[in-house]
Amino acid sequence: MIQVKDQSIQINGEDVVLFGGELHYFRVPKTEWRNRILQAKEAGMNMISTYVPWGFHEYEEGKIDLEGKTRAERDLVTFLQIVQEENMYCLVRPGPYVMAEVVDHGVPTWFIDNYPEAVAKTQQGNIHPTRVVSYMHPTYLKKVKAWYKQVCRVIEPNQIQHGGSIILFQLDNEVGMFHWVTNQGDYNLETQKLFVDYLQKKFSLEQFNATFHVSVDSIERFATGSIADPEQPYGVAIRNEYSMFMRQHYRAYLEYVKQLAVTEGIRVPFVVNVHGFDTVDFLKRGKKYPIGLSQLAEAAKIDDVLLAGDYYIGNIEYDNYIDIVLANAFTKSIQWNEQPLFSAEFQGGSIPDKPRLQPSTFDLTTRLCIANGMNAINYYMFVGGENYENIGLLGRRHEWQAPLSATGKKKPHYKVIQHLGQMLNVYQKQLAKAKQDTNTHFAFYPEYFMTEFSNDFTKSIDQHLQREREDNIYDGVARGLRFNNIIFDGYNVQLEQKIEPKQVPTLWMFADKRMSESVQERLVNYIEDGGLLVLFPIIPTENMNGEPCTILKDYINVKVKGKKNRGFVQIDEVDSVQVISMEHYEITEGAFGWSEDENRDVVAFEKELGKGKLIMFGVSMQNDYQYKNPIYRNLAAKGGVESSFTLEDEVDISARVINDHSYFVFLNNFDEYEKITTVHYNGNLLFDGKQVTVPGKSGLMLPINIQVQPDLTVVYSTAEIVKQLISDETMVMEVAINQDQEELVFQSTKWIPTESATVKVVEDTQYKTYKVKINSRNKVENIPFYLKK
Repeated sequence: MIQVKDQSIQINGEDVVLFGGELHYFRVPKTEWRNRILQAKEAGMNMISTYVPWGFHEYEEGKIDLEGKTRAERDLVTFLQIVQEENMYCLVRPGPYVMAEVVDHGVPTWFIDNYPEAVAKTQQGNIHPTRVVSYMHPTYLKKVKAWYKQVCRVIEPNQIQHGGSIILFQLDNEVGMFHWVTNQGDYNLETQKLFVDYLQKKFSLEQFNATFHVSVDSIERFATGSIADPEQPYGVAIRNEYSMFMRQHYRAYLEYVKQLAVTEGIRVPFVVNVHGFDTVDFLKRGKKYPIGLSQLAEAAKIDDVLLAGDYYIGNIEYDNYIDIVLANAFTKSIQWNEQPLFSAEFQGGSIPDKPRLQPSTFDLTTRLCIANGMNAINYYMFVGGENYENIGLLGRRHEWQAPLSATGKKKPHYKVIQHLGQMLNVYQKQLAKAKQDTNTHFAFYPEYFMTEFSNDFTKSIDQHLQREREDNIYDGVARGLRFNNIIFDGYNVQLEQKIEPKQVPTLWMFADKRMSESVQERLVNYIEDGGLLVLFPIIPTENMNGEPCTILKDYINVKVKGKKNRGFVQIDEVDSVQVISMEHYEITEGAFGWSEDENRDVVAFEKELGKGKLIMFGVSMQNDYQYKNPIYRNLAAKGGVESSFTLEDEVDISARVINDHSYFVFLNNFDEYEKITTVHYNGNLLFDGKQVTVPGKSGLMLPINIQVQPDLTVVYSTAEIVKQLISDETMVMEVAINQDQEELVFQSTKWIPTESATVKVVEDTQYKTYKVKINSRNKVENIPFYLKK
């Protein structure tokens, strides 16, 4: 009934783009459930998502209500029936954790109060500040098993294979998030025992002493007394091992919960969602989102699990849209190949009304993610509500700036989401088959985001690493590439396999002075086999524990003369380039960057190595001035990489391709004023040379040779087709107008466009094509036109 195949969700054999919204039945009057579902359907949605909060349903230990006997809003059975009756799919999220701004995050308060031994502990032995449980504590797992037995009794018969609505089942929620946001792991005695077991399985006594610079006769005795209170010789190594253990720990917990669901008859695919967008400014940033990816990288390897990101970018501008691009690229790099890019919590609002989110933000973030290949989106929240029986962490109200208020009122961004939903319905099957066209690959190194826990010995190391990765990835190279419309995919360099140059011809790799032996060796082998590595801003010289490791440096065989903070450099022909720091090299051949001082030291060079090539960009800098854009374009060109597009105005542009002749072009404009440009793609002039107008703070998804009916192909369109209604003899199409005249070209032997006061048709009998010109005095309006058999 439901398959995950070829980066798409297939339901009953057909590709589906999931376009859903979060509706919490337990926050909406039961009498309004159907109305809210119909409003979501009106917005073009095909999926409803909901948490099922354990603490709300098991209101007292042993007393569980899932049928609405004690309160109408507890009637999960009826809610799922209504979703099915309205022909909507359902993503069900029964915890145990749901967060969802409810007290104790969905785990019953009675459990935490009555079973304190099962709650996570701090290094000092106190209750964890978030009251998060100890995931693998036997007492907790026993209660979770009982909860799943009850809730799956309702969920199981409502799965799609039984004629129900449920197509996806989420396991817990944002596992590891509470540990990250508090910089406090779990030092419950049960967890410490598991860590000791992990160490004993990984290390022999001799290896353990060498790794941790100690001399002990028992790993168990040493570790039991040292995990929570490390000392100088092993402070860095113990943190690193603990962090890697916790990744295995999260995976073990999610595997346990998954097996509970399978035992209770759950057969739909499972979802694990990832936290990480952390700031609350007008423009939020996603610079720490990869910490969540790093925490759940092992969990992403569980069979039949879809990884899904939680995206909360705030308002979107040129300054932060790269964070969404990187979130997509890095998420794809750790998920399994067949699954679609998915956001289970895609920003549908914000908890408070600060920052005030603008409709353009929902428009652009959605367009950007679809352009990047996202085939499943769930807006959180889509419907506001009320916290009954004091379950709300933030009080009675739960409006969330949602597109639908608690009373069902449509907010301004409802219309924006509706426009996108309707357009996706026109192209759903074709878009699901289309893959993002990329020019190069950007490395994701999970260990570089293993900074969720800091101790006294790693704090300064972690702070330095965070600054460097933000300056050089988010505000530097990745931003510079995307500003030049060079489209990259992510690649996980921590995979235990060779990096194949045929699949990854070029790889952009951020490097700190620390890099593990295995990754250094993998990069050496990649170059040796014919790969082109762009390394920045330094050459690593230590492993992740801070011990000397010069595998990559020795292979490059170029002397590092030193490093200088601040100053100016010249890169190729671009002079007076302000930088944060620069590494100096003793080399002349292949040099293309120099310090602008009396020494004129080399700071960037290219060098042939093995069958491949290294481009060393030893400069740490932000892409904070327009004059720096050519630097990244020239860097890419040295590796034979260039944008597939040529434009006349500054627009973010990319493509999703079905084949060489059939694809979608995405143009996104993050400025407030409209942009007008012609478009060349792979050297070909599109739209017969007609300019397209991209509205301010919005975008376009334009088809090229897309078959929308068995005998009707859109050869091209300069405007978005947002509706397609078909009867026996007539088809109505609705087009969103952005300029005085839009052009659409159709090819068909049956469907003939008809003229009207605003629509003119020119027929080409030789190619059976019809050029439709739609004239309008008012931009940004929808105009229908007709095709008849």
